[in-house]
Order: sequence, then C-alpha cells, then structure tokens
Amino acid sequence: MEPVLRAATDHAGLPVVVHGFAPTTDGDLRTLAALSSRYRSVPVVVSQLGGLNWLTAIDLVREHPSMYLDLSTACVVFALRLAVREVPERTMFGSDAPYGDPVLSRAAVERVTGPGELRDRVLGGTVSALLAGGPAARRGRH
Repeated sequence: MEPVLRAATDHAGLPVVVHGFAPTTDGDLRTLAALSSRYRSVPVVVSQLGGLNWLTAIDLVREHPSMYLDLSTACVVFALRLAVREVPERTMFGSDAPYGDPVLSRAAVERVTGPGELRDRVLGGTVSALLAGGPAARRGRH
C-alpha cells in the first residue's frame, strides 16, 4: 500500500480508494490509518464503510484527517447514521454497484440525513471537492 500512497503523493495527492470489506481486517484498517498519517496529502477512502469493522473504520477516520468513508455496503443503517454524525465532512455516498443497489444505497443516505447541506455533501459534495482537489474536502490535512 505504501508505494501506492507514495505515487499518489507524486501526483498532486490523488485520492486512493481502498477495499474496506472482507478480507480487510481491523488490523488492516489500523495499518492503513498509520500510513495515512505519513501521507497526509493523500486522501484515503475506506470503501464499504469498513465492512464488518465499521466501528473501527469510523473511529480511525475521525482520528485521521486524510481518511474518508464510502458509505456503501453498510451492515446496518445505524452504521451510516453514526458515520455521518461523527465525520460528516468525510463521508460520501457509495453503492458498491453492481453488487449493491444504488437506489437503496441512496435511500439509506436520505434516511439518515435531512434535506439540505449535509445530505448534499454526502451525496456528492465531498467526492466532488476531493476529486477537484478542493480545500473544503481537504480541510485539516497537512
């Protein structure tokens, strides 16, 4: 993983998406967090909300400003609600298509967010800013 993060650093801090569900383990997520601390200019997106390790993923993203969460494949709606509450500026919609259903994934995000700025951010604002290299998405990173 470190060579990928190094390469992303050399390319203006391109975001790196990392598979979050099995076989990714709690230990893998912790290793990823440690690496993200060394490559702070690279946004690291943990996909699938960290899979069965969603609590760990949320905690690690909260503690590491260059980490983000893709909300696809949540095991329970509570996991989505907690992620959006704990790190609203670093969560983003995901569907895990073709394995997940984009309509159901969007409905779940809409269920845990009210209409307005937060929902707009989760459904596209965060990822748009990240891909554009915008400061709103990279707030707090060094």
